[in-house]
Amino acid sequence: MAAKKEQWLAKGHGEYHDVQDEKAFFALMKGCERMICHFHRSNQPCKVMDHHLAILAKRHIETKFCRVRHSLCAPRATRLAACTSG
Repeated sequence: MAAKKEQWLAKGHGEYHDVQDEKAFFALMKGCERMICHFHRSNQPCKVMDHHLAILAKRHIETKFCRVRHSLCAPRATRLAACTSG
């Protein structure tokens, strides 16, 4: 289990990543078994969600966490059947 934990940390798990574009999103998720992505907007509910996801990212290193601005990936989010807020 310790070896797996080291692999996850080396791949960027344990952090809440702010993804700037679609290409970076797919590069980040490549090779991940589990990933949670928040397609966010600049509003209060999303800020609260960001706060809690940052905490969860540190606690659950088996899962990679990221956020992507909704306007950058709106068509892709629809195709992924992702739940978007707002």
